[in-house]
Parts: sequence; C-alpha cells; structure tokens
Amino acid sequence: MPKTSPWHSIKSGVHHNNTSCNTGNNIERENRREGTGGKPLCNECANLR
Repeated sequence: MPKTSPWHSIKSGVHHNNTSCNTGNNIERENRREGTGGKPLCNECANLR
C-alpha cells in the first residue's frame, strides 16, 4: 500500500493518496492536480490502507 502525496482530478469529487488506486491512476494528466483540492479521500484509497 504505497502512500504518496495526495492528488485529485478537477472532474472528480474525491482525492487520492495511494499509488495502488486504479481510479486515481486513471486520471488523465490534463485533469490531475496535486493536493486534496478540499475533497474527501476516495473509497478505494481508504480501503487500501
């Protein structure tokens, strides 16, 4: 469960912090931003803890 600095998509309502998260890894580069964006953690990342 490799955790890293949080990132989010400008098109999503959640942020990610686990490099094993498929949803987080599928964010297109142009939509990806660093940080939480003030959004809650995605369920997939939470379950990977």
